[in-house]
Amino acid sequence: MNPVPETNGDDTGSASAPAAPAPINLGKDDAPTVLGKLRSLVQDKTRFEPQDITPLAEDDVLQDFALQANYTLDARLEQRHINGYFTPSASDHCCASHDVVPLAQAHTRDRLRRAAGKLSTALNSTGHAYDAVLDGVYLGHAVKQWHLDSCNSCAGHGRVNCTTCYGSTTETCWNCRGGRTVSCDAYGCYGSGKVSCSYCHASGFVMENVAEQVMVEVPTTVYENGGSRTSYHTEWRTQYRNVQRTCHHCNFGKVTCNTCHGGGSVNCGTCRASGSITCRTCNGVGDLQCNPCDGSGKVGDAAWVDVHVAPAYSVSLPKQAPDDAHRIREKEGVRSLAALASSLQLSKVSIYDEDLPQEVDALYAGKLRIVRLDAACNGEAHHLVAYGSDLRWLTLDDIVEKLLRGDLKALSDALAGSLDDGLFSSHIQGLLTPLRDVAASELNADVIEAVLSGEAEHAHAAVVSADYASNVRTCVLGALRQVYTRLAKQFWWKGALAALAAAIGVWFFFGRGMGAAAGLLATGAAWLLFKRQVKAVLAEALGGDKQAERAMLIAGKGGRHRLAYTLVLAPAIAVALGAGYGLPLRQRASTAPVPALASAPVAPHVARVPLDASATKALKLYENGDKTQALAMLDVLVKKGNADAYGLYGWMTLMGEGQPKQPGQATPTAQERQARHADAKPWITRALAKNDSYALAAKGVMLAEGWQEQRNMPRALALLKQSAQKGNTEAMHLLGLYHVRGVQMPVNNKEARKWFTMAADKGSAGDIYNLGLMDWEGAGLRRPDRASAMQRWKIAASMGEERAIKAVAQGKP
Repeated sequence: MNPVPETNGDDTGSASAPAAPAPINLGKDDAPTVLGKLRSLVQDKTRFEPQDITPLAEDDVLQDFALQANYTLDARLEQRHINGYFTPSASDHCCASHDVVPLAQAHTRDRLRRAAGKLSTALNSTGHAYDAVLDGVYLGHAVKQWHLDSCNSCAGHGRVNCTTCYGSTTETCWNCRGGRTVSCDAYGCYGSGKVSCSYCHASGFVMENVAEQVMVEVPTTVYENGGSRTSYHTEWRTQYRNVQRTCHHCNFGKVTCNTCHGGGSVNCGTCRASGSITCRTCNGVGDLQCNPCDGSGKVGDAAWVDVHVAPAYSVSLPKQAPDDAHRIREKEGVRSLAALASSLQLSKVSIYDEDLPQEVDALYAGKLRIVRLDAACNGEAHHLVAYGSDLRWLTLDDIVEKLLRGDLKALSDALAGSLDDGLFSSHIQGLLTPLRDVAASELNADVIEAVLSGEAEHAHAAVVSADYASNVRTCVLGALRQVYTRLAKQFWWKGALAALAAAIGVWFFFGRGMGAAAGLLATGAAWLLFKRQVKAVLAEALGGDKQAERAMLIAGKGGRHRLAYTLVLAPAIAVALGAGYGLPLRQRASTAPVPALASAPVAPHVARVPLDASATKALKLYENGDKTQALAMLDVLVKKGNADAYGLYGWMTLMGEGQPKQPGQATPTAQERQARHADAKPWITRALAKNDSYALAAKGVMLAEGWQEQRNMPRALALLKQSAQKGNTEAMHLLGLYHVRGVQMPVNNKEARKWFTMAADKGSAGDIYNLGLMDWEGAGLRRPDRASAMQRWKIAASMGEERAIKAVAQGKP
């Protein structure tokens, strides 16, 4: 209890305290019984009946105890510096400066006596709680001793001269240091008075195009009678060449600065060339408020005495108190024991040293209800002890635990027997009956959930031991794991069969990418059906859906369902992905039959070329993915001199596309790749004359990668953009890759996203997948958009993109 400090000197009133409830005195007829509480526990938390417990004898007593509250009083001298804004109260006393502290200390004895009397009165008042007095100030000051003098710093004026301008209201300019001018800050000058010449770029020389007359011999050829003759004559022709000349606009690359006109300095803009500015400390006033007196003109001291209180509590028992009473005192704290007491009343208040009281003691007499019950259960006698107004258990003598241990032993034996059934056993009936008996006791479920949650003290710690809690957790989790695993052994082939059927059915209509996705969806559906089957089995065994859901929650917290889920999901996922990769690609039927060449038999791995081959047909084959047939057709066309085929042929040769690969063929060596690039270059050069889009793209790649060309990334990007503007999907793809990877230039996700989007709009499955990757990582976006990424990958997977199929299957790239 912390009363408000006194300010008027009136100490006669008692301290106010919150009203405490009247002492509780329980009669024998109104008090709850230990036997009733025990039977309620058995009925509510176990599967057993209350009649299984038979009372033998009961001893209900009120144990005496003493609660002592010790209050230590401490009179503390408080001192403060004050100024002219101090407002004394009517009881405060003005005195000489040297008398402030002594006069305040003189009140110490009186304040302690008043505080002790006030505390004694409060403790003896009706309804005062034993712990109503709180640590802190108990009796505030009644009188302040104070004194004020004129401030020496400002001589009582409250203002002092400014420490910067010393009353002049101005200070030296900080920019020019009073010099009124500063160095010229114009670009290139920086105080020199000269800047670079813009005509010659500071070199002092310019290039001029000079015309010259030169004599050349001009041949003339005349054709006559199937022969020819050549004659020569001279002509004067004008030629132009670049000549370096001295720049006449500057002097060795420098010209006079227009800002400072060659002087190298300009007028200070801060002080406007005056050399001084308004004082920044006093804002031009010339003086400042005095800090010691805060502008009041007076300073001094004040002192007073406050009385603080520090309460301490302890509990004691009579010498003849039984052992269980001492155990209760050690288990419960002072405040908890006082709250559990049947009654708690003040016996006496003692003040030590009436002349200079520094301690006040209050002694309370309390009574604590202790009930001792002797009971029999299953032919065994037990001694139980409960205490307090709410009958908390001190000991249950394992009476409830022994009831539950029979069910736990039966479950443990069934679990041990199940381990000998063999690896492929799927029978669960032998586990369900003992599991039902253990789960029927709600106390077991409470204990397991508390242990799995990592609580420091498991639920019902006063009812069952930590050893029992550990055993019931081990047995129940082991039984649930066996139930999950054995049901999974019965179910796994059904999920795998459903995934295979879904994958084949969808593949027949939409291709293997969509078939793999359908198989994965069927796997998820099979997993949900398996969970429903587990819930149905547990609900039938445990007696309801609520009990089954609680058992599944316990299995989930303990991680005992992981092996079963692996057995159900792994075969189904493997079947779905195997079908996605193993089923053949479905090709669109050709609209017209391709006539065969009437030439010699075609060797293995060599594509047949139709008689009506053309560059347009080769391009369509390339875009439809039949690159081997396209290359074979282009090879025939370029040998016939078809200029329209040069560009695509050069591109495919450069990139190594359409070449049939033999089984076990290794990756091309660096020499083989260089030879391929050299073979492609002439065809690309010829096609560039026709501005072919594939030739432009191929030339761009050669410049970007340094293949048969000097690296030139700006030129490479320009050529690729020209190709992309002609609708070339490969050029769009390469532009996106170069920008997203930052090849010889900064990474530009926005530009990469633009080119990938253009390629995706033209049906490029690989670029749809790349856009999904950028969405997944948030490249070019404010934040990652993984829902959009997964949607793009599903589209690409339906088009047969293998990377997208894998990303959809595993839920990430």
